[in-house]
Amino acid sequence: MEKKVLFLFHECGRNDGASHSMMDIIDYLALNGVKPVIAFPSNDGTMIDYAKKKGYEVIKLNYCKWTMPMIIKDKGLLKYALINFYKLLPTIKSYFYLKKKIKKDNIKIVYTNTYTIFLGSLLKKRCNIYHIWHIREFGNEDHKLKIIIGDKKFIKYMNLYTDKIIFISKSLRNKYIDKIKDKKKVTVLYNDFPPINNLNPNKRWKNTKILNILIAGTIQEGKGQLEAVKAIEIVINEYNNKNIRLYIAGRPNGKYYRDVKEYIEKHNLNEYVIFAGFIDNMNSFREKMHLGVVCSKSEAFGRITIEGMLSGMVMIGANKAGTSELIKNNDFDEFIFKSK
Repeated sequence: MEKKVLFLFHECGRNDGASHSMMDIIDYLALNGVKPVIAFPSNDGTMIDYAKKKGYEVIKLNYCKWTMPMIIKDKGLLKYALINFYKLLPTIKSYFYLKKKIKKDNIKIVYTNTYTIFLGSLLKKRCNIYHIWHIREFGNEDHKLKIIIGDKKFIKYMNLYTDKIIFISKSLRNKYIDKIKDKKKVTVLYNDFPPINNLNPNKRWKNTKILNILIAGTIQEGKGQLEAVKAIEIVINEYNNKNIRLYIAGRPNGKYYRDVKEYIEKHNLNEYVIFAGFIDNMNSFREKMHLGVVCSKSEAFGRITIEGMLSGMVMIGANKAGTSELIKNNDFDEFIFKSK
């Protein structure tokens, strides 16, 4: 007998790492007796298209997040509060719709993806439904986010209105574990990944004259693209190695992108650092790359790290947070890039 589970997404794009990982879980559960009922906070998106193609029941609603950028202060707070209050009204409507849906379809479990949305815990509170909360981000440390009404409210909802809390790394669990009263409800579950087929990882190393390095992900300060650029600059200037290229994959917009671009131009690195833009087929793109770098200081897990490993790339990452749990460190007496 199939069991219906309500899944709440915070984004609708297939290339969003958290959403992609959640859909991987849904695909697995759907093969093992679960009938997914998936709620999205928008009317369109590549993840919605994918879910429909798979034959899953899709509900397109309008509900808001309860997070805000840390950078917003003073006068901006009032403006942001008013905007989110306006967004809260359709969230209430979505809540009542889902409340009726849960009762009508006899749904026993609601599954919330990421800490940025609170609707699942509200449904737990009012419907007494079993609630699973999958926490995938630090918040301030990685995405510069905070809960609009304060972190204490988030902690309260985890303690009172959540039956199972899943963290995607030990580092993330350690941030919250002391604030969770019932430790039995907490578990660490690393993201699972399907294998990458039809890939010859050794092919990229044949007749290699230029060493291609990839840093992929959202171009933002927390991902550390500028650190990677500065590292390339050291290799070129101090080690006199110009047979190297850094590819930055990600949508080129925002102030941080402009800062990185300005640094590249000011230091004459245009020939060695390439903005690849948004890449649809990352597997194909990675076939041309030799090394992958992860410069995030507070990566909660690191889907990019695992995908790079699966593609056969050598991954180098900051010895911090979730990245330190994924990459086994090797000590070298000396590691210098030498020109051929």
